[in-house]
Amino acid sequence: MTEALPYISIISSLIAAGLGIRAARIEIRNSMDDFMSDIQRQGRWAGYAAIAAWVAVVVQGIDRLVG
Repeated sequence: MTEALPYISIISSLIAAGLGIRAARIEIRNSMDDFMSDIQRQGRWAGYAAIAAWVAVVVQGIDRLVG
């Protein structure tokens, strides 16, 4: 199990990077109604990226403590 921890951390980091890029690529439209929904979508994707980054950090910390 401990051999898999670095790989889980790497995969989580890559997922976080991909989700962060996805959040950054959301086009923000000019209309106020569209603007708010676009910001909400961008925030949702950025939140997913933050969760994936948190998982990567926690798994890396566990790997350092166990190993």
